[in-house]
Amino acid sequence: MFRNSILLILIGIIALTSCQDDLLDKNNPASISSEDVWKDPALVQFYVNGLYERVPGWNYNTYNNITDEARSNYPGGPNSIFIGQWNETSNPMDVWSARYTAIRVANDFFASITTSTIDDETKTLLSAEVRFLRAWFYFDLVKRYGGVPLITKSQEIDDDLFVPRNTIDECFQFIVDECDLASNDLPKDVARGKASKGAALSLKSRSLLYQASQFYNPSGDNTKWQKAADAAKAVIDLNKYGLYPDFKTLWLDEATDHKESIFEKQYKLPNRSHGWDALVKPLWLANGDAGQCSPIQELVDAFPMKNGLNINEGGSGYDPNMPYEGRDDRFYSFIAYNGATISGMRGGELDNNYFLRIYLGGSDYDSIPNYTIYNTITSYLTIKAVDPNNVDYFYGYGSVQPWIMFRYAEILLNYAEALNEVQATPGQEVYDALNEIRRRAGIENDLVLGSLTQSEMRDLIRNERYIELCFEGKRYWDLRRWRIAHTHLDGQSFHGAIVTKNPDGTFTYDLNNVVDASPGVFDEKMYLFPIPKTELSKNPELEQNPGWTE
Repeated sequence: MFRNSILLILIGIIALTSCQDDLLDKNNPASISSEDVWKDPALVQFYVNGLYERVPGWNYNTYNNITDEARSNYPGGPNSIFIGQWNETSNPMDVWSARYTAIRVANDFFASITTSTIDDETKTLLSAEVRFLRAWFYFDLVKRYGGVPLITKSQEIDDDLFVPRNTIDECFQFIVDECDLASNDLPKDVARGKASKGAALSLKSRSLLYQASQFYNPSGDNTKWQKAADAAKAVIDLNKYGLYPDFKTLWLDEATDHKESIFEKQYKLPNRSHGWDALVKPLWLANGDAGQCSPIQELVDAFPMKNGLNINEGGSGYDPNMPYEGRDDRFYSFIAYNGATISGMRGGELDNNYFLRIYLGGSDYDSIPNYTIYNTITSYLTIKAVDPNNVDYFYGYGSVQPWIMFRYAEILLNYAEALNEVQATPGQEVYDALNEIRRRAGIENDLVLGSLTQSEMRDLIRNERYIELCFEGKRYWDLRRWRIAHTHLDGQSFHGAIVTKNPDGTFTYDLNNVVDASPGVFDEKMYLFPIPKTELSKNPELEQNPGWTE
């Protein structure tokens, strides 16, 4: 998208933001020239708002259902990714064109803002916001494709458009530098949904954590881990953020000063909403659709007991005949199971005490064969971030929970992971970060300094990320950056439960039921996505990633 497209961009933004204050003549946006845009702070803000709209939000399906978190009942879709049916011409997770379109819009902004007549304070603030968003778009590319072309200025038609790929480290350095520049000019306190100093530093933290991880850092350079630890500590040292006390309302609290949310994409009816509530509930509560994110047994088993021990550890108190008793608070806030009560629309009214019957012959499992596809195939349902009082949800729309891209719990986990890799023996700061996370989850016993080796702490941190951040689009990328996706997914089949109701009303649980029709496929080449063939044909300077065809 070149600079002469600014007017078309603005018209689209006005359409997207028509519910906002009447700041301009929306009845005739074509009457606004591209020169006029950069004279009016309100119009420039509309332009920047359009970039925020390009940040992806809730995705109930793809990222959750291609790894060891959940499965969708519906054939195709994410299942095709799990079993390796994607390539250079058909990749459901390809974002190359979308992200470069957003980057071009950001570059057009920088080309025009320098000569804009708006006041310097507004110019500086909006430039920092766009710098952060452009860095985020690049990070989303790098974590998929590795090194990509770094295009940092507005391209004109007579420019050399055949830009080669930069190295992975060059791309990470660009992202980090942009975050540093943005954080210098972004305030700590902003309206929710806006970029802040904390947001820029959080993106820096995540980027450096990825760069330090084994896939991007095969030599094990410890200086990269130290930089990642320092970046996470910089967010902590802002003394602005903290852990929200209640998982069930973390995504629902609309308070301006939300201590855990650092950066989020916001939604507001009637124009901007998503379908999370409708799409993860069982049929009888779904108000239009259902059953597209069924947690698998491996995730359920990863939640520790209230005493902090894993279910397979001696003294944990776990009873396979009552497998859902005594787990940590996250389990009950994220996972619904046979006998749990949840909320949703039923018969046109809100039912706040719907009792789940997820057993053979149960109404939320298979009592009506034609409806089975709308229920759960693992005997579990996702309830994380679901709004129990939402009466507006329907197929694909009607939910307005924000998509929290960065939250403080992730920063603590980033810090613990990076610092553990730096230290031969995990120190007090690592234990403190983990204990803070686990105390919020209701775990009664703290981890004691010296009780874990570096390797044991690494395993614990990875499990904490698995359960704490489940269904937030993190797990697939974690497995890749740790370089364990091929051993963890390739050739693997995952499980759910089969629950049988006994004549006396008790239940028997078979927790080893395979739910994958075909085992997973993760070849070595899949650590980097293929660059789309359409892009290779347009730019002869692009080189395809190893293992994929040109």
